[in-house]
Amino acid sequence: MSCITAKKRYHGPKGFIPVDVALKKFFSCIDFSEFSCPIENVSLVDAGNRVLANDLSSEMDIPPFVRADMDGYAIKSADTKGASTKNPILLQVVGKIYAGHDGQYKVRSGNAVAIATGARLPKGADAVAMIEYTKEKNGSVRIFRQIEKGKHIALRGNDVKHGQTLLKKGTWLTSQDLGLIASVGVNKVPIFKKPQVALFATGNELKEPGSKLENTCIFESNRYMISNMVREFGGEVIDLGICKDDRDLIILKFTEALKFDMVVVSGGASVGEKDYVPDLIKNLGKPGLVVHGIAMKPGSPTGLGIVNNTPIILSPGYPVSSFVAFYVFGRPLLLKMLRTNSSGPFTSKLTAEMGATINVHENFRTFVRVNVVRHNGLYIADPVSASGPSLLSTLTRSNGMVIVNNNSKLAKGKKVEVILLRNHIVGDSQWSI
Repeated sequence: MSCITAKKRYHGPKGFIPVDVALKKFFSCIDFSEFSCPIENVSLVDAGNRVLANDLSSEMDIPPFVRADMDGYAIKSADTKGASTKNPILLQVVGKIYAGHDGQYKVRSGNAVAIATGARLPKGADAVAMIEYTKEKNGSVRIFRQIEKGKHIALRGNDVKHGQTLLKKGTWLTSQDLGLIASVGVNKVPIFKKPQVALFATGNELKEPGSKLENTCIFESNRYMISNMVREFGGEVIDLGICKDDRDLIILKFTEALKFDMVVVSGGASVGEKDYVPDLIKNLGKPGLVVHGIAMKPGSPTGLGIVNNTPIILSPGYPVSSFVAFYVFGRPLLLKMLRTNSSGPFTSKLTAEMGATINVHENFRTFVRVNVVRHNGLYIADPVSASGPSLLSTLTRSNGMVIVNNNSKLAKGKKVEVILLRNHIVGDSQWSI
C-alpha cells in the first residue's frame, strides 16, 4: 500500500477471536433460508462436482437380467459334481452367446453353452464354469472343477434394485456417482445452481498479469488463486477486476458486487490509511462488519461481513493469508449455500511425523505448510513455513498443510494430520497417492 499522509479512518481490529467462534458468528448472522438455490437439470457430461438437488431413485434393476460374470460355459451345476483335474466332466457344447445377443438357447443336463462376460444367462443354466478350468475340443468341453450353483453369475438386481435410492439430495457428485446414474439410464440430473461469487482486488500497486509492470507495482495474483478455489468448491466466479484505493470507486465496486450471492474482496483488510474496506462494509448495510481480526496465522486481518444478507469475506492482500482465509471461511460458506451433505471435493489426509521442530504462535491457529515425503514406509512432514504470509512460493513448494491449535511449537517426530494440497508424494519409488 502507498503511504500518503491522510486521516486514518479505521483503526482495525481491537482483538483476535478464535477461528471457530468467528465462523459461528459469521454464519449466525446469515439467513440461509433466503438463498433460493435454484435447481437446473444438467446433462451427465456437466454434472461432475455439482450438488444433487433431489433424491435420485432407480427405475430399473441392475443388472436387468441374470448375466455371466466370467467368460466360460453356462451349465447346470449339478452336472459338474465330482469334477476334478483327474476326473473331468464332459459336456456337449450346443451354442455360444456374446454380450448383447440373445442366443435363445436352453441348457439341458449334459449340455453347455459357451458364454462371454456380460452375456445373458440362457434358460436352464444356473452357473458358469470359468474358461480357465475347461478345455473344448470337437464340440465338447471338459470341465476340471466342480462348480457350485450361482457361481460366476450376477442375479437380476444384484447391484441395484428397482425403486432403490441411488443418491441422496445434497450429494456432491463424483465420477463414480455419474457412472452409477448412467447405468440406470438417466442422462440428466437435477442439481443446485452454482452460487455466484463476486470477486475484486483493491490496491494502487496492482497490475494485471501480462501488462507492463511499473517500478512500484506488482502483478495481482489473489483473484486468480481465489477464482479457482471458488470453482473447485462449487461456485461461479464473477470477476470484477482490480479497484484503486479510492473510497468512491470501492463503493461502486460493492454496489455491483452486492447483486450476487457472495462477495470476496482481496486486500484493504488491514489498518493502513488506504485500507478503506472494513470501514465501508460497516456502513453499506446491516449488520455490516461482524468479525475483523481472527486468531489465525497467516490471515489474522481477515474480516467477515454481511450486507442485506449477502456475505462478504474480506481477505488480506498477502497471498498465503488470502488462500487460508478463503479455505477457512469461503469453502464452508459455499458448501452451506449449496446445501450439500458432504465436505465438498475430496480432500486427502494422512498421518505423518514432523521432520523438524517448528515454532508457532501459541494463541493462534497456525496453518503450517509442509512437504510430505515417504521414507522407509513412513510419511515425514518437513516444515516449509509457519509464517511468511506474502511468500506465495511456500504454498507451491508444499504438498500439504498442518493445522496447529493452541501450541507453541510442533516438535520433531510428533504425529500430525496433513491435509494434502497435491496428490503426489516423493519418496520410496516416487510413490504417489
